[in-house]
Amino acid sequence: MPVWPASAQPPVKLVNLTADWCVSCRVFEPKLSRALESVTNEDVELVTIDLTHLRSGDESRQATIDASKALLRMHHAEYIWDWYGGYTGMAVLIAADTGEPISCVDSRHTIEMIEARLQLSGILARRAAPGRRRPDGADCPAPLR
Repeated sequence: MPVWPASAQPPVKLVNLTADWCVSCRVFEPKLSRALESVTNEDVELVTIDLTHLRSGDESRQATIDASKALLRMHHAEYIWDWYGGYTGMAVLIAADTGEPISCVDSRHTIEMIEARLQLSGILARRAAPGRRRPDGADCPAPLR
């Protein structure tokens, strides 16, 4: 079972797919912010993928896609673009060491449900072997692509 030194990265990254024009984001993000208050920066790192400019002109759209892919690559989570690129109003909880998806949350979840998933994701990222961190019944939407 891995033990994380105080200086190590958090075991979980929460990849939030958002945009200014996203109506469900306006419901989801206040819940997410409140739920994140229940964990520390040592437990979860928030990674925001801002897709606001996807609806802009072709150059802005392509720049947003390129920047999003680069940021996801930095966090070992390139697959998130392949699965959900352009989708907003949700967050994917991933293991920081491998980028393995653990769970997803969105506006349908209460603050308490999001807090529970954050806690479970931390436990799984710390204690479960890579490849075995996604619990049965995890409710990430089916990949869009």
